[in-house]
Amino acid sequence: MQAQPSLDKSAKRLEHNVLFLGILAALVVGGLVMLVQPIVGAVVAAVLSLLWFLLLREKLASSVRQMLDGLDLKPLRAGSNPQLDNLLEGLCATSGVTNPEVYLLESTSMNAFVAANKSGCSVILTTELAEGLGRLELEGVIANLLGRQRDGSARYATSVISMFGISGYGARKLAGGLGEQRSVRSDMAAIDLTRYPPGLISAFSAMQEAGTTLSNVPATTTPMWIAPVSEASSQESSPLADTSMQPLTYRIAVLQEL
Repeated sequence: MQAQPSLDKSAKRLEHNVLFLGILAALVVGGLVMLVQPIVGAVVAAVLSLLWFLLLREKLASSVRQMLDGLDLKPLRAGSNPQLDNLLEGLCATSGVTNPEVYLLESTSMNAFVAANKSGCSVILTTELAEGLGRLELEGVIANLLGRQRDGSARYATSVISMFGISGYGARKLAGGLGEQRSVRSDMAAIDLTRYPPGLISAFSAMQEAGTTLSNVPATTTPMWIAPVSEASSQESSPLADTSMQPLTYRIAVLQEL
């Protein structure tokens, strides 16, 4: 599988491009006004540029919070799940990822996702996944999530979705940036950390048995989850079907070939 450039750099480039286009539009508007009122036009250009800069900065700074809005989450209490605490500590040290904020979503389904920006990341786990998987299985899932933070795909997806959503241009931009087989690439990144494919295979099998579908989750989070949250989320008509929303059955088959 061909390596891709860091998506962290792609996220930065995307953010800079959006900033540039906004400022360019402000300068065009200001330039038109300057044809009639030069001083007023200069002020308009400066004010619009500043407003765009501040708006975009706030949008990106709050992008992780936006992804979590609408989810009934509870922060993981220190010491409440020693196995999870130990795995997070070890895998963060191995991957070089700064300790993320961890939240639990009450559900009998097994699923998880990670959202990130330049300041850090937040990991969301369903309670059934956090409590129902064995150590090696949970290690595989956590490694998958931290791998998405390490390679920049979590930040890229969070940035695109916060700015453009997941339909139309947003979906195409997300699919194009993440590239084909993004779910499988994340699985490979997890194996690079754990060196134990059977753990992730067993985790995916357990997730299939428990179910991964979730009701009442914001549609904008759909491409972020480690497994499809609804039947519709893995339909072939979606431009993301071959990127971040590949079915577990296919991913298990790929892992079994290792």
